[in-house]
Amino acid sequence: MFFKKKKSSSMTVEQLKKLDKRQLKYVTQRDYETGGERKLGDGGGVNIIDGVFTVVCLGKTVFSAPLTQVTAGELMDLSGFTAYYTDEKGERISIVAKYSDGTVGL
Repeated sequence: MFFKKKKSSSMTVEQLKKLDKRQLKYVTQRDYETGGERKLGDGGGVNIIDGVFTVVCLGKTVFSAPLTQVTAGELMDLSGFTAYYTDEKGERISIVAKYSDGTVGL
C-alpha cells in the first residue's frame, strides 16, 4: 500500500534498438579496480546489426556484445548512456557514451 514498485532504470531491447545510428561525441571505459575511466575514442556511433550492439569510434570497435546481453541506462542528464555486459571470461565490460550534438569532429 505505501510502497510502489520501483521503475527499472535499465533500457529494454526496444529502447536499445532506438540508439542504432546515434552519433557519439566520445566513449570511455570504466575500470572497477582503480575507480577511474579511460577514453576509448572520439567521434563515433552506435550500430546494431544482426542482434549485435556495437559502439564504434573513428572506425574502431570499442564495445560489442549480443543485444540481449547488454544492460544499459541513460545518464541522469540524458546526455548519453552507460552500457555493460559480462563476457565469456566473466569480466564485466562497462562503457559511458556521450551523445554528439550532431556533428562529429575529426
